[in-house]
Amino acid sequence: MLVGALTCGSQALAQTNPEGSVSVSNASTANNGKPLTAPPNLKEEIAEDKLLSRPIFEGKAGISLFTEDTYSGQNTSNKPQNSYAKGYILGNLYATPDLYLSANLRLQSSKGDSTTGNYYFDEGSAFWAELAIRYDSDNYSLVAGHASVNYSLSRDYLAGLWGKSYAKKEYGVDGMMVLGGSYKFDAGEYGNHALSGTAFMVDTSGLSDTYGTSKDPTPLSIGGPANTGKFNNFAIALDGLNIAALPKFRYQIATVRLTTESLYNTATNTQVSTQYLANEQRYVAAGLFNKLNIGGGVKLTPLVEYNRVLNSDGIAGFNKSYYVGSLLFGYKQWSLGLSGSLWDGDWSNQPTGVRKILPSNAYTSDRWNQEQVAIGYSFDNGIKATIAYKKENQYIGTTSQTVGVNLKYDLPFAF
Repeated sequence: MLVGALTCGSQALAQTNPEGSVSVSNASTANNGKPLTAPPNLKEEIAEDKLLSRPIFEGKAGISLFTEDTYSGQNTSNKPQNSYAKGYILGNLYATPDLYLSANLRLQSSKGDSTTGNYYFDEGSAFWAELAIRYDSDNYSLVAGHASVNYSLSRDYLAGLWGKSYAKKEYGVDGMMVLGGSYKFDAGEYGNHALSGTAFMVDTSGLSDTYGTSKDPTPLSIGGPANTGKFNNFAIALDGLNIAALPKFRYQIATVRLTTESLYNTATNTQVSTQYLANEQRYVAAGLFNKLNIGGGVKLTPLVEYNRVLNSDGIAGFNKSYYVGSLLFGYKQWSLGLSGSLWDGDWSNQPTGVRKILPSNAYTSDRWNQEQVAIGYSFDNGIKATIAYKKENQYIGTTSQTVGVNLKYDLPFAF
């Protein structure tokens, strides 16, 4: 079995997860007294032409074109229109049905943040979202390489045109060098589950480079959470689905520990004193129902998630909470996505000395929220068109509103 039930469930959702790292098998682990099948011999399969009868590489490529109009609450006279493109090529290169190289190459054009312009096909950049060796059997899976840590469902399934990118930016654990695995077990009517564990660190090798720009690989010298050069950062997650009483339900409970050994403040070009530092700890509890039939041919995928972050950015006492929810409706070729997120922190309680060392992208408000709505239509030729609206209060006394249009095309392939 190449893919477990969690992976199949992910692909069934409207927002596909190309970076999922844990799967749960639908199949029972018992062999009913039958002899175990020996693993395939690669040389023998090539000689008998069996290897070429199945895909050696399979994946998909896609491109998205965005146009956004933003009305900024900080400067109401500044109403930039930005046009840009994103793309990807992802897939698996198989050595055996269970052992494969998983790759996800992301492409993006430049994006004008404060000027009006067309950035669809200007000079762009590329980076590896994943390049890892994976082994995925019915009972367990292993992974080693440049990948994301299994943490949060909203980073893969949050509805709205900007939903997943928001979640990845705020609490996704991406761009890591990982060593991990999961054990899968079938609990009968109580569902299929997977317990995963990962040791990781920020990837400072060439795989963290952004090609086509001046950005170099992440330097170890800047420190920060998980940027230690050692596998002394840990993640544990429990995923499950196929529970008899809740057949459409999927859940995740997970925690991540990111060790902070040092931190260099690039804004002030100073090393942060260790008295202000602490290990960052994250906790998440999430659940979703996959395509509930609510009548009239309408399918609904609701999602709720809570994230708690202690010592955010490696700063002692700087804590955050994220409350996230979304509703994704589907009817024939139409989709309607609604999502909202509330961010709660304690910025005002931080001493002045701590505020000065917080990263420049830290929010200067104790409470922040964003809401999104997106309407999409999938054409018979494979193109999906989406129009969306987003409202957010990121800074004290400000409101930003964005209208966006997206055209997306995905092309699966295998050879």
